[in-house]
Amino acid sequence: MPIIQWQCLLFLAAISIFIANSRFGLAVSPLSFSPNNQHSSTAKSIIVNNDVTKAKQQPQSLIQQLNLTDEQRQKIKQIHYRYKQQILKKKNNLAVLQQQLSDMMIGTESVELIRTKNQELVILRQEIGALRFESMLATREILTPQQRQKFKKILESRLSR
Repeated sequence: MPIIQWQCLLFLAAISIFIANSRFGLAVSPLSFSPNNQHSSTAKSIIVNNDVTKAKQQPQSLIQQLNLTDEQRQKIKQIHYRYKQQILKKKNNLAVLQQQLSDMMIGTESVELIRTKNQELVILRQEIGALRFESMLATREILTPQQRQKFKKILESRLSR
């Protein structure tokens, strides 16, 4: 994935996380979007144990700084709740598939069956990633262009400290 696309993705992820955690609690963590699960230092500095610690230390919440309307807050809350439920269902299925694959690896199943099970895991991980991405896009659509720019400045300010 080109650097610009990756930076945009991180920006959208940060928006989702900051807004979700500023008031509503954790919705989804977009870290799984990083290529080869190598998380960027930017994302690591924002997210610690699925918690936005820097946002909580700020005197003014991100929601206040972005001047979100009540309608925007409500829509974001609904988006995150809806996607969180879908992702949790898939994550539960993922855990079951991972255990099955683990059991197959130490068992006597054929290589072909093991490969098939692994492919099921790959597809499910892609589905989870797609849901996370759609959640970020839906959240992005709620913010005005000015709010997106303001968020970018807030994020840059917090990361430079």
